[in-house]
Amino acid sequence: MDIDDCFSKVVGTFGKYQLLTYAILSIYQIILTFHSMLVIFIGLKPQNLKSVNSRVSDDCSILTEWNLLDYQWASDLIQSLYFCGSLIGVVSFGQLSDRYGRRPVLQIGFSLLLAACFFTAFAPSWKYFALGRFLTGFFQGGAALVNYVYLQEIVGRSWWAITGAVCNIQFSIGLALLAIFAYFIPSWRYLAISVTLPQLIPLFYAWTIPESPRWLYSKGRVKEAELTLLYIAKRNGVKIPHETTTNLISSDDDSSIPARIKLASKTATSNDKSPVVNKSAIDLFRHPVTAQRTVIMLCIWFVNGLVYFAMSLAAGDIGSNIYVSVALSGLIEIPSTFVCTALLEKRGFGRKGTTAVFMIVTSVACFSVVQASNTLSTLVLGLTGKMMIAASINAISVYTPELFPTSVRNVALGSCSMAARVGGILASMLKSVVDVNRALGYSLFGISSLAGGLLSLQLVETLGSKPPDSFEDLDHPDEQSPEFSK
Repeated sequence: MDIDDCFSKVVGTFGKYQLLTYAILSIYQIILTFHSMLVIFIGLKPQNLKSVNSRVSDDCSILTEWNLLDYQWASDLIQSLYFCGSLIGVVSFGQLSDRYGRRPVLQIGFSLLLAACFFTAFAPSWKYFALGRFLTGFFQGGAALVNYVYLQEIVGRSWWAITGAVCNIQFSIGLALLAIFAYFIPSWRYLAISVTLPQLIPLFYAWTIPESPRWLYSKGRVKEAELTLLYIAKRNGVKIPHETTTNLISSDDDSSIPARIKLASKTATSNDKSPVVNKSAIDLFRHPVTAQRTVIMLCIWFVNGLVYFAMSLAAGDIGSNIYVSVALSGLIEIPSTFVCTALLEKRGFGRKGTTAVFMIVTSVACFSVVQASNTLSTLVLGLTGKMMIAASINAISVYTPELFPTSVRNVALGSCSMAARVGGILASMLKSVVDVNRALGYSLFGISSLAGGLLSLQLVETLGSKPPDSFEDLDHPDEQSPEFSK
């Protein structure tokens, strides 16, 4: 049987071990949100916060500690450096995890991330702080990508839309929690430490996880993939006849693998000892199908990153209380995520239609902000746009892995994530445009979102299709798509 059948018929698509692993490792999604958006609060002038928070003192900001009050651009520059680090990280870690495996890259990446976060919190000058933010972005962007892919690959394909949506909800919750943390812990150093310490919980657990069975299978390491699936099945409480009591992860005995869990060898990997060619971003353009999908998805991810991060960073400008505005901009994403998840599974919408709808509605909301005449309408329309672009990100997070073969899935997602980080770099600067001219800033958001929505209509629908395991599968779409041929 193939690996998807093994999950659904034997191992379990989302058993108790998968649930435990998902619950603990996905804590990172909340924690990483803190560091992504930290500059919203610690990079502001204290007088902008004192009117709504009596706890704020003159030395609670990086601007006052290092005499940068007359250099507000420094805050935007530091945030841009964070996204630059994230951009390099997603490319580097995507390549490394495809070559060496998800588990070791995940473990080392998150260990170094913890060190980078503490380095940032204790930075003696703004230049060291900027370096710390760059390193934090590098390790966070890369490790978070691998973490997302790993969590998708250890569950059954039928759960991908739901698990992807939950990851996005956690980002939303993290943004709301950051506003609460920032309100009660206004000192930037104590705030940075407070949002770093929770990393220890998932970090310890990460050193106990097995390798991704899908990655092992894609590399031709079929027996190891079978042993890993057997390990997950055992932890799920699945009773498999003839299961041995030996260490199932390290066993070299073929008899320890029951016939029910035997995987069919791929054509290119029929021999476990055969060499496996590692794929790079260049390989995405070697096949005409993946080349077209890559170009389109790079554009769509860029637009989503640009609009989402710009609207997140500018959330405090759409209301009178920055803490409330930022918290609402996070919480408002939760209902849209549930709606998006439901639409992703509907044949009338699917992956393609859902992505297009949410991006086009984002465009309408942004253009409407330009015409808003009072604070309340600006807040409502701004939150609507934020809600729609968040749903779009949820849709493409589910959509993208299903478009690419397993051998290049991680590098494809890494490349797309890189495009989103490029958007994030520009978003840090575009926030300044919103500060100076709101109409111009939101008009740019609207034009970009509309272009991305129209581009998504050029992609194929993947709802009801098995994700391709190899480039050869792309040449036989009918075998992969029992419900859709396009």
